[in-house]
Amino acid sequence: MDLLYVIISLLIVAGLLAWRDLPIIGGSLLASGAGERIGVRILTPIIILAGLVLPAIYPALEGPFEMALPAMAKSLLPVGIATLVAVLAVLQFSRFPAVPFAFMAALVGLGLSSGDAPRFTEILPYLYSWLAAPLLCALLAGGIYRIHTLRLRKRKTHMAVMEGRALTVATMTAPLLLASAAYNNSPVFLCLVQGGGYVSAGIVVVCALLGWLIVRGRSIRAKWTIADYELDTNSVTILSLMLAMTLCFAFFSSPLPAEIGLGATPLPAGTLYLSALLGISLVRQRALVDGGELLKGGIAMLLSPALALMAAYCLGMVLNGGTLGSMVVLGIALVVGGMFFFRRRESRISASRQMVRSREQQMYSTQKSLSALEVKAEMTERDLRSKLDLKRKELVDFAVGVSDQKEFMEKVYGELADVRAMEAGPAKDQAMDALLGSLRERMYFTREMNDFYARSEVLNEDFNMRLRQRFPNLTDNERKLTNLLRQGFSSKYIASLMNITPKSAEINRSRLRAKLGLKRSENLINFIKTI
Repeated sequence: MDLLYVIISLLIVAGLLAWRDLPIIGGSLLASGAGERIGVRILTPIIILAGLVLPAIYPALEGPFEMALPAMAKSLLPVGIATLVAVLAVLQFSRFPAVPFAFMAALVGLGLSSGDAPRFTEILPYLYSWLAAPLLCALLAGGIYRIHTLRLRKRKTHMAVMEGRALTVATMTAPLLLASAAYNNSPVFLCLVQGGGYVSAGIVVVCALLGWLIVRGRSIRAKWTIADYELDTNSVTILSLMLAMTLCFAFFSSPLPAEIGLGATPLPAGTLYLSALLGISLVRQRALVDGGELLKGGIAMLLSPALALMAAYCLGMVLNGGTLGSMVVLGIALVVGGMFFFRRRESRISASRQMVRSREQQMYSTQKSLSALEVKAEMTERDLRSKLDLKRKELVDFAVGVSDQKEFMEKVYGELADVRAMEAGPAKDQAMDALLGSLRERMYFTREMNDFYARSEVLNEDFNMRLRQRFPNLTDNERKLTNLLRQGFSSKYIASLMNITPKSAEINRSRLRAKLGLKRSENLINFIKTI
């Protein structure tokens, strides 16, 4: 039965660490690029399991950890339950519960219920460490980031070279981060198995793997979320975070904290993660994490051990037959149950509202798209009608023009026949001059040109309006010349259409350049097309 209690507690703690702490470390490795290396992916479980069990096989590696153990083995089950209750309660408002802190506080709470708790002076160094660890991580992350950026500015390294070096350093840092994090949290498992040897190591390995398999899906999703969304930043930032967390895990697993009045303690990866991002944000002067998330993380760091302490104390009182303890446990169970019920109800209401908003947004988008299509269809219809009317008018004008030309030619033919029949003399010369004058007038195509310019005004209405606004001093002929140039006519055709010589057309172009304020190097036609 004692072994069953130990296994259940191990599964609870291993599952919580794999669910909440492991994704933070794995997400950091993925964001840095080291997590994609085959070697790192293969070595990750080996390094983690080795860091957890080596202190059990080699007692010399247990280090300076000194954690209070309850007297009875069966009392270890409330430690796991209290840790679970505290973590689930904290998860209602923060993603970063302090699982190791909750476990240690549960040990103390269970000791208080049985009268076997450590003295306050023995607990005080751990409390100092819990406050000092986030501060140290923030200082280290900010300092490392600052050193990196100063070196890069001095060397002016190419981006591709910098990314390659960053990936190399991240690949070397990854095993150190995994090993230091696993070794730092190994006392949690050693406290539960209460001893060393290969049997204890085997129990830890099996329970750690089973705990990870239970939460595997959630752990992987959380890891990719952190890598893809929260750590979608430059390589220097991710490396600074990894190095700072590695140094903190290593420092608080060594005898060094005892030299300055602190205690070697297991640390939650979530707390160090938020602290490192805060330190880098202060140096970069750009927030990498939301202020509300930081506040919730700080509260979670303090509330996790407080809730675990109370829950373990009450469970211990129940085991010892205390009526007061039973009532307190019942009250805590009701409060936690109410919190879960309220949280689930709020989640369902929020999901329902989100679905309604999504449907309303979809309906609004659909209606907007339909309205846009209707407007576009109406505009297209109007445009087609306008073009059809224009084509009809052009056809009618063409037919009228052909009819006019035929009438004129028939008239000229008759007049020529009459002149030919006349005898030579002043009357014949006068009739011939009148006929030549009529032909000369027809050659100017005055009516057709007026019609051409009228149509050009209609088709280029927007252009002509902008031209008048920007250059109001242009004459009618200069505006006509501008329209002809915009439509791509050469000087030869412009001269023919305006009834002037090609030389006069070139002179008019030079005058137009001057009025438009163009330099010699600027192209007249390109400038006109930009108006």
